[in-house]
Amino acid sequence: MCHRMTKQTWLLAVVVSLSSGCTTSIRSSSATHLAAKDSEVFLQGGVDDAARRVAELLSKRGLNMTSKQALKDGSLVYTFKGKRTDLTTVTGGDAFVFGSTNSVGSAVFARFAPKEDGVTQVLFHGKPSMDGRIVCSTDAPTWVPACGDDVYAGSMWQGRDQMTGKDEAEIIRGVMLEMELGQPDGPGAMVARKAEAAAEAAKPACVASEHPAWATSSAVEKKRLLEQCRTPASQVVDTR
Repeated sequence: MCHRMTKQTWLLAVVVSLSSGCTTSIRSSSATHLAAKDSEVFLQGGVDDAARRVAELLSKRGLNMTSKQALKDGSLVYTFKGKRTDLTTVTGGDAFVFGSTNSVGSAVFARFAPKEDGVTQVLFHGKPSMDGRIVCSTDAPTWVPACGDDVYAGSMWQGRDQMTGKDEAEIIRGVMLEMELGQPDGPGAMVARKAEAAAEAAKPACVASEHPAWATSSAVEKKRLLEQCRTPASQVVDTR
């Protein structure tokens, strides 16, 4: 059912519309500012150990655990939420003044997957929120809980620069750095990332053409040097 707008209400709507700009949806996440490989960490111990460590570090940043979801693959997804600031927007003039306050916050999702070697893989993904509503995004991993309705705001709303996903990326970076500088051993301690470890193990032991004897070697000797250097560094036995 449509309602007839009075002249006063119509003027107020025009003032608010002009001052806030076109209303569009806000879609953002930490993935815009943080690569997937920089949102992954491996921690010693089981899922509970890793979850306690992550919860501790996020709590220091004002984010508390609000929900837990079990996935079919055996992993668990925890949701952490927190408020960052309140923004009050005042529009209008001498005749009409309209004010509204919005709470800007953050949500960080953490997926904990147990591995066979007694290590837990942790993946992070963050999104901003407005008035408790988490925004949607087009780059969220499949394990992130589905978002609700789109969050809308005027294109000139002063809070838009705090809803880009940058703040959530910085939260995740801070957590990762603190893990790296934290305890060296025990449950919840950070271990080498498997991707980095695999890359290091696959590195060749040497570059044959850079060997001191390469220039004066015979064809047979050069072949032997090439074969030696093809051996991954991780398989070279130190005979010193």
